[in-house]
Amino acid sequence: MNNINESEPANNSMVENQMVPISAGYFSMGSNDGGPFEAPQHKVWVDTFLMDPYPVTNVQFADFIAATGYRTVAERNKGAYGFRDGAYREFIPGLNWRTYYLADRAHHPVVLVSWHDAKAYADWAGKRLPTEAEWEKAARGGRENELYAWGNGEPNGTQSNFAKTPQDLPPTTPVDHFPPNGLGLYDMVGNVWQWCQDWFQEDVYTQHTRQNPQGPAEGQLKVRRGGSWNVIQSFRLRSANRGALPPETVVPNIGFRCAKDMSL
Repeated sequence: MNNINESEPANNSMVENQMVPISAGYFSMGSNDGGPFEAPQHKVWVDTFLMDPYPVTNVQFADFIAATGYRTVAERNKGAYGFRDGAYREFIPGLNWRTYYLADRAHHPVVLVSWHDAKAYADWAGKRLPTEAEWEKAARGGRENELYAWGNGEPNGTQSNFAKTPQDLPPTTPVDHFPPNGLGLYDMVGNVWQWCQDWFQEDVYTQHTRQNPQGPAEGQLKVRRGGSWNVIQSFRLRSANRGALPPETVVPNIGFRCAKDMSL
C-alpha cells in the first residue's frame, strides 16, 4: 500500500469539523469506586467551551503539515515504536504518522503524534487541547453518574472501538463509525487515547480548584484520556478513567482532539 501523496489537495475531509458547544455548569468529576487516581469524586464548574466532534483525522493533520511544513517528533527522531508482524513497541525506522495515512484511512484518527505535535496542530488551527476537566465533562455526554458515555452497561463492541489486536496496521476505525454520545461527540472513548492540556498529578483531585481546573503548573507526564483500540480492560473506557505519558511519547494508539474557548 502506498502513502497518499503529500501534494494531494487540502480540505478534502468528509468530516465537517464544526465544533460542538458544551454548556457551562457543574459536574461530578472522578470516581470514588474506580482507580486510586480518580478519587475523590468532586464537583467542578467548567465554563462554556467548544469541542471538536471528532478526533483529528489523518487528512486534517495533513492539511496542517502542508500549510506549515511542521515535522513531528517521530519524523525528527527518524522512527517510532510500532508493530512488526504483530510485535508491539519495537522501534521501527521511518515510522511516523504518514505511514498510516493511506487512501482507505484518510478519515481515521491520526496516530503517532506526541503531545507537542498535538499542541502545534491546535495552535495552528486557532484552538487548544482540552483540559482534563473539559474532556471528562464532554465525555460523559450528560450522563453524570454513570460509568460510560452510553450508561452503565459493559462495552460490547457496538459503542466504541476497543480490544483489537494489531498486525501491521493499528485497527482504528473512521471517526464517525460508532454512535456519538449525548452531546454529539464521536469517539470520546475507544479508537485512540487523546492528549489533554494538563500535566498529570496522582492526587490532583485533592487540590483541584472548583472553577475551571487547569491541573498542576508543571510535571513530567501529560494526561491522556479515553482508552483506545487495543485496551482490553473495560474500565479504561469509563468516563472517569485517567492515564498519562511523557509528552514526547509517540505510539500508534494515541491521537487527540481540540477544544476552544467560547467567544462572547
